[in-house]
Amino acid sequence: MMSSTVYIDNPLPQYSDQRRSFIHNFPHHVRSYFSRMFPIISWLPRYNLTWFFGDLICGLTMGIVSIPQAIAFAAIAGLPAQYGLYSSFVGLLLNPIFGTSKDTSIGPTAMVSILVGHTYNDVKATPEFQSGLWTEHQAMVTMALFAGIITAGLGLLRLGILFNFISQPAFTGYVACTGVVVMVHEFSGIFGIPDIDKRESAYLIFGKTLVNLNHTHIDAVIGILSFVFLSISKHGCDYLSRRYPQQARKIVFVNISRNVFVVVVTTFMSWAINHFGNFATSPFAIVGPVPSGFEMMGAPQIDSRLVAKVMPGIPSIVTLLMVEHCSVAVTLGKEFDYRVDVNQELLTIGLSNIAGSFFSAYPSTASFSRSCVTAKSGSRTPLTNIFVACIIILTIYVVTPAVQYIPIASLSAIVAYAVSDLVVGPSTWRNLWQIHPSELLVFASGFFLGIFTRLDIAIYVSVAISLVVQLYRSARPKFALLGRVNLHLLPSDVKKQHEYDYLLYSKYFSFNHPTLGPCVQPISSGVLAFQPRDNFLFENSIYLMENLVDEVKRTTQCGRPLPKNMADRTWSDPSEIDDGSHKPPLRGLILDLSGVHQMDYSAIGHLRTAVGQVDWYAGNPVPWYFVLNDSLAVRKCLLFAGFGTQRRQADGGIFISDLTKQSGSVVGSDDTLKNKRIVTTDIKKYVAHDSATSVPQDDSYLGQNGCAAITRLEDVYPYFFLSMPDAAFAACTHKSHHDGSSASDASEIESYAVDEERQAGH
Repeated sequence: MMSSTVYIDNPLPQYSDQRRSFIHNFPHHVRSYFSRMFPIISWLPRYNLTWFFGDLICGLTMGIVSIPQAIAFAAIAGLPAQYGLYSSFVGLLLNPIFGTSKDTSIGPTAMVSILVGHTYNDVKATPEFQSGLWTEHQAMVTMALFAGIITAGLGLLRLGILFNFISQPAFTGYVACTGVVVMVHEFSGIFGIPDIDKRESAYLIFGKTLVNLNHTHIDAVIGILSFVFLSISKHGCDYLSRRYPQQARKIVFVNISRNVFVVVVTTFMSWAINHFGNFATSPFAIVGPVPSGFEMMGAPQIDSRLVAKVMPGIPSIVTLLMVEHCSVAVTLGKEFDYRVDVNQELLTIGLSNIAGSFFSAYPSTASFSRSCVTAKSGSRTPLTNIFVACIIILTIYVVTPAVQYIPIASLSAIVAYAVSDLVVGPSTWRNLWQIHPSELLVFASGFFLGIFTRLDIAIYVSVAISLVVQLYRSARPKFALLGRVNLHLLPSDVKKQHEYDYLLYSKYFSFNHPTLGPCVQPISSGVLAFQPRDNFLFENSIYLMENLVDEVKRTTQCGRPLPKNMADRTWSDPSEIDDGSHKPPLRGLILDLSGVHQMDYSAIGHLRTAVGQVDWYAGNPVPWYFVLNDSLAVRKCLLFAGFGTQRRQADGGIFISDLTKQSGSVVGSDDTLKNKRIVTTDIKKYVAHDSATSVPQDDSYLGQNGCAAITRLEDVYPYFFLSMPDAAFAACTHKSHHDGSSASDASEIESYAVDEERQAGH
């Protein structure tokens, strides 16, 4: 079987081929787009009785749990109880059709309710609202409609990628802040303290609540006892689950029913006191009359002035709808091993809010607490939401007379305890600090700004800081000057054929490596290896190339004589009067781009500038060697700039481009490629042999798997390499030839390197 050195290439695709491929596949893309829009098609035909009973039990449980939460969250927004119920069922009906998560429970949430409440307070302060021209119904449906339109638009345009730009510290800080803010808001309800202005910042609300503790009413008995019961039952169920794991499922059901128990007991007590007691008004705050059915159902009435008033708050509401829903869906999808399409989830909550505006709903999204309970209650498919929606609709038509007796204090206790899990402890702060102080900065900005200003400001600032941090990291990436660590024992089956063979078996590390730094040696005298540790793009290319040129000047000898007199030097030359004779002359530069996957026009421009600076400093043309991965973007940019063959223009300036009309091919008949006999085969795109004979086409050329018997892999371009050892070996052999002969023609050096590399491969 014939062995060979295979010269590989990564041909660049033609734009015309891409256009034809797109046109050919366009109908398929359209069908795929619309089929993904209705994921119910993929799982509904497989629906069975086992799934049905699991969904039914979970749906009945969640229907009972969702009702008190919906009423309580409406109170956070400063709305009557019916708005919480109206906002709780539309998303549940649409989620099975458009959603990709079986566990998300769409409805009112504490965080969205706070932002809606802020915008609603601004509306209530207007003369139009106070005169009756605008109503709370108009304000709510306007917010729901436009928040839904924007969110659905993001989903239709497949812009779910925006979710990835909200960092975890920013979101965690905001969620923790929301937990604190909601608890502070509910303290006055738990203690029955009246006249607390909840439009102010959380720290002011907390201070005024403490100042007015002497105005505590009998509500405090209901609120405190409810909170204590919720806490004891939660920890008790956790203990029992650990103590009796075989009964864990029953215990979980008891645990999630504790909210229902509190509402039922306190509502019955409230009804008894108000029904049998001789009170003109209730001695403690209650929800009050709730209309039965959908009294204000209909198409939203849009007022342009009202739209202009609520629009400043819409971006923060949309951001929260997206972040809260997608975080819940993605987290539960990973936990229960199913994939969530973020774009489809955005479409789901967008359509839910658009449809909800016809039913007097305010903006809603997936709830952390309800979704987790749904997952733990045995949900099998998204059809669970249908059963939950049926329970809520039944409540709206039948159970509303009982809802009016629910004490506000018990609802406040339920909400306060539900969000207490959102508040993170000191371990989270410590972990963020240990990862990087900037992570803690992003978290802390969202946390404290939400407490001392408004929640929407906390969102914007924390996300902005996280983006600035990321932009700084990209603009100032890490880089390294690489050296070698010799492995003194070559493999026993390798026969040494060249003085630089040891380079092929060395390992390459940064001189600043925390462990191996003292063991790292220069690759060879006058050969430098520079490694960017991020993508090579417009925002960081100047910085990287400036540092590369600085390293060249610091470690190598200037090839041009410097004036002995300091006064004859340029003002920008800070170097001392020193001929630098103790430094080696620069003979080669290795640019390790194995970790670079993106490159752009700006980066190529600055790389070309660096070539000129290095050549001027060295006093002669310096060859550049590139270690590449299989990124087409990087390869195309380097070939465009002529770094594949490095054939200089007649004036000795920039390289001639290696690209022709046939993308990926080599231009001209340069001497550097004469020794590479390139033959196209069905096995590899480019194969070269030492002999000038053609490649045999019989089976003797094939290995066991139908591949060539390959002994060495090289890139078809002489200055591109697949690994750092190959690049180091080539650079040193080039240097050796340059130092050992008077030939200065670059093509001769390259031709010699090809021969040497081929010899080393055999």
